[in-house]
Amino acid sequence: MNASSGSGATMRVRHVLRQVRRVSTTAFALVGLGATAYITYEYNELKKAEKKAETTEKAVLVLPFDRMQLRETKKRSFSFDRSWFSSEDDEIVQVEVQELVKVIHAAAQDPNIVALYGNFGEGGFSSGGWAHIEEIRNALKVWRESHRIHLNPNLSHDKVLVRRSNGSPKPSFAYADTFSSPNEKGNKDYIVACAFSHVHMQKNGELQLFGVSASNPFFRSFMEKYGIKAHVFKHGKYKNAPNLFTETEYTREHRQNVQSLVDQFDKNERDIIVNDRNFKGYDPMVWNMIRKHGTFTGLQSKKLGLVDYLPVLDPLNDLLESNKDDESKTAIKGKWGNGTDVERFQAVKKISFADYKSVLAKREKMKSRKWKINSGLKKLAEGSTAFESLLAVLGYPAPYYNINQEEFSAAKQKEEKIAVVHVEGSINESLARKTVSSLRKIKDDPKVKAVVLRIESPGGSVVSSERILQQCKDLPQPVVCSMANVCASGGYYIATGCSRIFALPTTVTGSIGVFAVKFDFSGLGKKYGISVDHITTGPHAATYNAFHPLNKLVKRNLSQNVDRTYEHFKSLVAESRGLDMSEVESLAQGRVWTGFEAKENGLVDELGGLERAIAFVQRNYTEGEADVERWPKTENTLEQVKKLIKSTKGDMLASFKLIGDMFQTDVKNLGKPSVMNEYDSTKYLVQTILENPKSAQILYSANVLLTMDESTALSQHVVESIKQIQ
Repeated sequence: MNASSGSGATMRVRHVLRQVRRVSTTAFALVGLGATAYITYEYNELKKAEKKAETTEKAVLVLPFDRMQLRETKKRSFSFDRSWFSSEDDEIVQVEVQELVKVIHAAAQDPNIVALYGNFGEGGFSSGGWAHIEEIRNALKVWRESHRIHLNPNLSHDKVLVRRSNGSPKPSFAYADTFSSPNEKGNKDYIVACAFSHVHMQKNGELQLFGVSASNPFFRSFMEKYGIKAHVFKHGKYKNAPNLFTETEYTREHRQNVQSLVDQFDKNERDIIVNDRNFKGYDPMVWNMIRKHGTFTGLQSKKLGLVDYLPVLDPLNDLLESNKDDESKTAIKGKWGNGTDVERFQAVKKISFADYKSVLAKREKMKSRKWKINSGLKKLAEGSTAFESLLAVLGYPAPYYNINQEEFSAAKQKEEKIAVVHVEGSINESLARKTVSSLRKIKDDPKVKAVVLRIESPGGSVVSSERILQQCKDLPQPVVCSMANVCASGGYYIATGCSRIFALPTTVTGSIGVFAVKFDFSGLGKKYGISVDHITTGPHAATYNAFHPLNKLVKRNLSQNVDRTYEHFKSLVAESRGLDMSEVESLAQGRVWTGFEAKENGLVDELGGLERAIAFVQRNYTEGEADVERWPKTENTLEQVKKLIKSTKGDMLASFKLIGDMFQTDVKNLGKPSVMNEYDSTKYLVQTILENPKSAQILYSANVLLTMDESTALSQHVVESIKQIQ
């Protein structure tokens, strides 16, 4: 090859390289322009969406306690929106306690929510229990102290906002037409209202501070009338659940157990009123006079300092009207006088609980969208250093891009997770299966750094309780327990697998004891001319047959089962709490304790709700900003439809039939009470047994049970068992 041909080849290579460079430069410019346009568009869209998600005017958040049914968790099912059939003012609102807490905490840190208004109406508030009441009151305390540095902030919120030290306290107003509803035992609506800075009651309303009561049904005489026997095997003189079948009234130990709880709840109520209403000198003698007095009129309530003002109607609309202009404020002040705090009320509009939840959801959606943009920019920048440089010039430097540095650092910590696992209801095979499934999935997730077991249960099956306990022990992550209203017997059995236990002062816990009931319906059969003959291959073969009389060997075997389970239960408590067996025995025997008492005797470690338990886990097992996820996972309507279609293997006709059946079931349940009181549950139990012969099979069981001693707990266990077989 000569020199001229080599020179020509070199020229051709240089020409190709110039073309490539020209094309690359053009492509890069196009990518840069496209990315710039993309960033600008998304930024503008995001700002528009964020503006829509903000409450730009000063607003008062209205909490509809008069229509609120408080729950530990909502019973989610395939259903339609019931608000189609009722206005927002009429609709009964099911609210999870942590959902309400989260909304109040968010409002406390929102500069545009300047007041809180709790409407208690005529007493439609339905609470889940005393511990739930405490958690709501704790959230309201955060609201009232939001102008200060809170000692135990809710760590899911921005610390910069929590640490606000300027400004005056935000006002909060509670209004009720009356505090005399027969639906809410123990004045729970008034106890919540006391946590507001202002308590208003309609002029002709009434306040009833009757105290706390408990009642238990006994079926012994009913069973004797029909020839039904209940052979009870139990360990613990305070294990009083089977008294439902064997007694006609309280035994000494049963009365002592229930009286202790009632006294603790009553003391808690009195302490709250004294502290919140700034009473002095309200000794037991004064309270005795209050209890004997009966109903207080509105005027008497105001004179005693139990309420602050007696408006003739709900003052909220007038309070909003007062902020239109100076003339309106003067007119409203003239109308109400010094009765309500017009000067501190700065809101110009009201926002409903549902609308504010929607605002919070939109904010979360905006955050998610912003991070999706961040992820897209990161991928583009990783493919081109030149593009990364262009982003830096545009004000989006790596690795933050469109996220500010502080938020980016906090989010990096949030790659960790805390799993909150809800164990709610009677502990049976169904609950155990769902809980164990959740725990197994959590075990395999390396991002989950700790588990909070949230227990709301009076107990149930020892086998199901053991399954959940062992699965907790198998987790590589530390497990902390948060007790809700009730965590007793089987609930406490599970809690022994946790490294730290939190309870509210009014949580009902303990009931460390076991029992078994063997029913004998042979007398019932004889009364109606029914005889049942048995052919067995052993003396224990018919143990679970309700028409087989109890024999000595079955009696001894059941007694041994109860003894063995009780000793095992005590050993779990001893190991978990660092106590010897004699100390455990003094705390066991089926005795129930309030959370306050359990803290004193060592059965729990700390007093506090779920937020305090999560804060403990954040401090001790994470970098401090871990995301909190709830288990078991809930399915939305679309996911349920997909599962139905999958279960029918694509048969659309069968799928539509199943969906229609579920829809009809939901319609039928519209008229049923979502929460049954003691009378309703007993009536439902008897009615179901009579209408559905299959339900009688639950009475055949002589299995050992871990159920607390109150009859409501046992009836809950029976009713939920019936629902499993219907």
